[in-house]
Amino acid sequence: MEFRELKAEELNRELFKDFDRFQEVKECWRKEKDAWVIKENPFTEQWRDEDYEVLVQCLKNTVNTGGVVFGCFLEGKLKGFASVESTPFGKENQYLDLSSLHVSKDLRGQKAGSRLFHLAAQWAGQQGAGKLYISSHSSVETQAFYKSMGCVEAGEYHREHVEKEPCDCQLEYGLERKVILYIGVSLDGYIADEEGRVDWLGGQVEAYEGDYGYRRFEETVDTVIMGYRTYRQVVMELSPEVWPYSGKEAYVLTHKDIVDRPGIHFTREPLEHLLSVLKKREGKAIWICGGAQLVNQLMNKELIDEYHLTVMPVLLGGGIRLFEKTGKQVLLKLVSIETENGVIDCIYRKR
Repeated sequence: MEFRELKAEELNRELFKDFDRFQEVKECWRKEKDAWVIKENPFTEQWRDEDYEVLVQCLKNTVNTGGVVFGCFLEGKLKGFASVESTPFGKENQYLDLSSLHVSKDLRGQKAGSRLFHLAAQWAGQQGAGKLYISSHSSVETQAFYKSMGCVEAGEYHREHVEKEPCDCQLEYGLERKVILYIGVSLDGYIADEEGRVDWLGGQVEAYEGDYGYRRFEETVDTVIMGYRTYRQVVMELSPEVWPYSGKEAYVLTHKDIVDRPGIHFTREPLEHLLSVLKKREGKAIWICGGAQLVNQLMNKELIDEYHLTVMPVLLGGGIRLFEKTGKQVLLKLVSIETENGVIDCIYRKR
């Protein structure tokens, strides 16, 4: 699947010729006396040509007024899309509107919707929004999807949405900067071998030139946090000629007295306080890239929002473990999983 932003000139009826909106609904959520209940309400949803014409005009307007439309393509055919409007609303202008998110019938259940949702949320966060607003279809299946994404009932209802679609469920999704552990790991749970080396990172075909989603992930973060050992490994072994995190603010936790460099801050600041300060600033997600001691410190304090692990097809048999014994159970939910050249790229989020 390919995901990308769509331009206004791409949006036409022909683009949707392989898209199937069909949805069979049997049960829906309804709010009765301040309580949500499931009601039988069988019907089917399908779009006609005139519906697609209206859709195209709406999506064009979204792009032309500063919003965004993302598309999901399979073999060059559009199979999903999501749109976010540019105009903030709410008492504190905290919301941006997720005006559409649809996946073709033949691609549902394959994580396309999750990826589109996260692209939309990422974009909204980059615009400075505090929350994403969703006036969503009330079917049990649709609500299960949004709940799995972490959406909750909106704290402030948007009057126009309620009047236009009184049976919709009004939801919101918080956009506070997330702390993401993104790291490569062996199948048996090591991030380095017994000599501290990581030259085993890679897929099953050595000549493969893909990046396993790295560039896509890199676009979602603007801040990097690492321990001093990881920093040393980067500048001495992995990338001695070029600092690989150029354009991002990097924080290196150390007790050493080292003068800051452009874009690199060496700090003794307690990790919990540093994260608290950074999360209050505007920006993209915060990347925790190592090492193991730092990761486990964050785990103990439950400060990691997402675990983005790239699992390599190798058993090291020993080395530096990613996760040490903590005595604490952390419940997670799978957000997405992709495979590429034998590598498994999976994202888990705290429940």
